[in-house]
Amino acid sequence: MKFGVCVPNYGESSSAEALRTVALEAENASCDSLWTTDHVLMPRNSGTPYERIFDSITTLAYLAPITNHVRLGISSLIIAMRNPVVVAKQLATIDNLSRGRLMLAAGTGWNEKEFTHLGSNFHNRGKRLDASIRLIRALWKGEASFKSRVLGIELSDAVFDPRPSQKRLTIWIGGTSKAAMRRAITLGDAWHPNAQPLGQFTKLVADFRGISADAKTKEISVRIGINTKSDHSEYRSPQGERRIMLSGNQAQNKKILSSLEQLGVSYLVAVPSPDGKVSISNQVEAIKTLSKLLS
Repeated sequence: MKFGVCVPNYGESSSAEALRTVALEAENASCDSLWTTDHVLMPRNSGTPYERIFDSITTLAYLAPITNHVRLGISSLIIAMRNPVVVAKQLATIDNLSRGRLMLAAGTGWNEKEFTHLGSNFHNRGKRLDASIRLIRALWKGEASFKSRVLGIELSDAVFDPRPSQKRLTIWIGGTSKAAMRRAITLGDAWHPNAQPLGQFTKLVADFRGISADAKTKEISVRIGINTKSDHSEYRSPQGERRIMLSGNQAQNKKILSSLEQLGVSYLVAVPSPDGKVSISNQVEAIKTLSKLLS
């Protein structure tokens, strides 16, 4: 399995130096990609580590010149909160300046108050995401015209220049709902769920693979926590969802990785600080451990 690493652009340990340290350590550990986490303006006392967060897209622009070969992604960009034309321009610019290293995961988002803060419609976010992905694809290919009623956008004779380095942007689709699964099959290059306890996750994968013939061969790339100082291989998300993580128990780690591989997972996006409180030294240690596990 290939693996990527989520950098600390959020939480207590987030800083320019922390981003640089983790990014360079991950690149030296032969990871395939670096990922930022996306939120913009969370409500106070949200119960999440995302109230302190560096912008996900801008942070990639910071990481691009201090790294050499790792790919650069966002897991997962909440496009429906934003103007998708501006997003397309930002992403194309980073792809151009990084010499074609950009990739993306996109999700609908889940915090209604955050959408309100940005003046965005929370209730049609799925339709807005679908239309936004189609818009980005169209602009990426150099198409001059595009129209979407749900986005309220009509482009005519538009110029999208300079062009991105890659001819096609890799887009994964985050989420575990049936709508997210269908979106991954029809609009995405991979399905990008959070890793849940193996019994639950096995059922989710079966549900995903059973949707259509195309789903049977679609790549699965999971987001999974890692904390080598923990004895437990499970934690809870800010919304209370049970998720698995790699821990200090190496035998259990190998069992988890083997099970994920048997389920068809081909890519891991590891999160060395799921709660935003893990020290940078411990995050570096987690990256080294993961590199050894997958070597």
